[in-house]
Amino acid sequence: MGKAEETKARLERAALTLFVARGVTETTTKEIAMAASVAEGTIYRYFPSKEQLALDLFLRHHRALAEALVEAQQPAKGLRAKIDAIVRCYCQWADRDWTLFAYHLLNQHSFLIQVPEGTPNPVNAVREVISQAMKAGEIPRRNIDLAAASAIGVVLQAATYKVYGRFTGDLSDHVRFFADAAWAVLAVKER
Repeated sequence: MGKAEETKARLERAALTLFVARGVTETTTKEIAMAASVAEGTIYRYFPSKEQLALDLFLRHHRALAEALVEAQQPAKGLRAKIDAIVRCYCQWADRDWTLFAYHLLNQHSFLIQVPEGTPNPVNAVREVISQAMKAGEIPRRNIDLAAASAIGVVLQAATYKVYGRFTGDLSDHVRFFADAAWAVLAVKER
């Protein structure tokens, strides 16, 4: 990695850490520069604005997570195996870089409206698996978006609790529990 790439990586890591701790709006470019040990003007060599830096970080993670989920579930056969693969991938992804994962989680409501059409999306990756399972008769047919939201929520809400210190440790320690819960949500028959 060259000096320019190292500087950009330091800026991104400093920004991520501050964005998670204080929020994007509350974090200043001066604070990012200080945390990265560079002059404030250096930020503008790599990013036109703090907001663009924040969006770039979000989009890169958003796209990569979606692609990882698709790749993880492709070799699995049947919905139960696909759920296991998706949950394992999601938890490992979170555990590998918790700061980046927490940033994505905490800022999704701000940035999802700015995601360019056609960008790989983690929710769509899961939604497609659920849709195919409904078509194959593996689970009851119902509103796909409601089913996806409910299954994703099993892990997403736990991750949110972790962000706010309600529990500690790796999400991967709970893969079996999350996968069983997601399966239960999807397999339940409506009354």
